[in-house]
Parts: sequence; structure tokens; C-alpha cells
Amino acid sequence: MIKFSIVIPTFNEEKHIKGTLERIYSNLKRHKLQAEIIIVDDSTDSTPKIIRSLNLKDLTLIYRKKARGVGSAIREGISKAKEEYIIVLMADAPDDVKYLPSMLKRLEQGYDLVQTSRFFKGCKMEGYPAKKRVCNWLCNSFIRVSFLEFRLKDFSSLFKGFNRKKIQDLNLTANEFDLGLEIVLKAMKRRYKIIEVPVNWKERETGESKLKLSKYAKNYFYRVMKIWLS
Repeated sequence: MIKFSIVIPTFNEEKHIKGTLERIYSNLKRHKLQAEIIIVDDSTDSTPKIIRSLNLKDLTLIYRKKARGVGSAIREGISKAKEEYIIVLMADAPDDVKYLPSMLKRLEQGYDLVQTSRFFKGCKMEGYPAKKRVCNWLCNSFIRVSFLEFRLKDFSSLFKGFNRKKIQDLNLTANEFDLGLEIVLKAMKRRYKIIEVPVNWKERETGESKLKLSKYAKNYFYRVMKIWLS
């Protein structure tokens, strides 16, 4: 059984973090997967207290009193990971564990970065706002043309798997959701071996999404242009 690292960024998830972690652990067991789980939490509510009370095996909680952003949390989790392979899993999508076997298989085959894409033919997206879908399509199309990379479809997704040594060599700096872009664009520049795997997407069942287009759109544009011009 391969042991790997899962990095989960969390922020104010007290209403459902217990159920989320129970589902993640249940899914890991069902798929016969063994992982160290690193949660980097920037919450101002009782999320860290609830996580500690669960006393879960192979779980490390890094609690940061001053919120620094989802990208910063993921970067810190990566720096603390011990296993050869790392997968970023979002707290609002506990059932995405079912895609880990296919991602790990690709990493074992020698791919440096495994992306997930919601835009393969046959993939389902439930509850995805039309505005976000259009903006996502425009962003991805712009990147594909700008970087002449037409094999990939979903650059912004944070649900990725990678080789630990390779990802550390990218010297990541993004503090927010644009980290997903930074990872894949820098990996492309380094000519890493990259592949996408299809996933279905479902809007979170409880709580509110932390990704606000009006707030983070400029981060995406800035990140793309900075890497394109470098």
C-alpha cells in the first residue's frame, strides 16, 4: 500500500469539519489508502478545537492564528509533508478521495504533476454557477492560447497531486486561490511531465464558498501575466 501526504487547507469550517473528516477517513479505508493528513487551519471559529477533539490517526494540525490565505496554507502543508507524493484535497469536497487511486497511479508512472479537470467530456458539474463557469472558460482559454498549451483544460483547480521534490523546486509564492495557476504554469515552464484526470464537481453542501470572483479575479490575471512574462 502506498503511503502519501494529503494537504487540506481549512478556514471557518466548524459546522461541518467533523463530518468532512469522518467521510474522508471512511473513503480512505474503503479505497484501501494510507495517508498522512496535514491540515493547515486559519480559522477564527472553533474548527481547530473540533479537529483536535477527534484525535484522528496520522493527522497533523497546523493552526495559524492570523489568516494568510488558502495558497499560503497549502504551501505550508507542502513544506511539512514527509511522503514522496502529495495531493491537495479541499475541505468542502470530502468525497473527492475516490479520485486519489487514479491520481496516485499516474504519479507512480512518473508524472510530476497530476491535475484534475472538470471539463472532460462526460464530467458532471452540479450547482456550478453560470457566471463562474463562463469566467473559468474564458480564463482557461486565455491561458491555453497564451502558453500554447492545448492539452490541458482546467488550470485553476487546486485539486492536484505532485511529486514532493518537484513541487518544492517551483519556489511557489501565491497566497490565495491563484496557487493552482502558479503550480501548473511554472511546471509547464520547467517542462514537467503533466497529465490531467477527469473528475466530477459538486457544489459544497454546507457553508459558503471562500472563492469570490470579484475578490480574486485580479490575482489570477496578475499571476498569469507574471509567469508569462518571466
